[in-house]
Amino acid sequence: MIGITVVVGYGDAALDVLRHVPVDRATIAVLDPDDIALTGALANGATVVRGDGRDMCALQQAGVQFAERVVVAVPDDLDGLLITMVVRGLNATATVVAAVRDPADQDLFTRLGANEVFVHAGSAS
Repeated sequence: MIGITVVVGYGDAALDVLRHVPVDRATIAVLDPDDIALTGALANGATVVRGDGRDMCALQQAGVQFAERVVVAVPDDLDGLLITMVVRGLNATATVVAAVRDPADQDLFTRLGANEVFVHAGSAS
């Protein structure tokens, strides 16, 4: 592990998680398909990768296989669950933090690879 945090999905949910999880902002890599989100991440000092978190190649390009922590904060819980499982397959030792919309999904995320789960009731990321 080289101390990087990869954030998959950079919207309100990700920002909420990052406020509660201690990370060194200089070591954040953001993966998101949205240019506006990436511009915001870049302005906050993150390294950015344009891509879809459901794409294993994009996850690898963002560096999840080397990350100390991965934050999964995409707008759809089912997509988030898929991404969480793929991340866990690529990196068995990373701390995986997931933001979910539906509190009923918390246990499922934990059973399938997330170390921490935050419920985000706000707007989609």
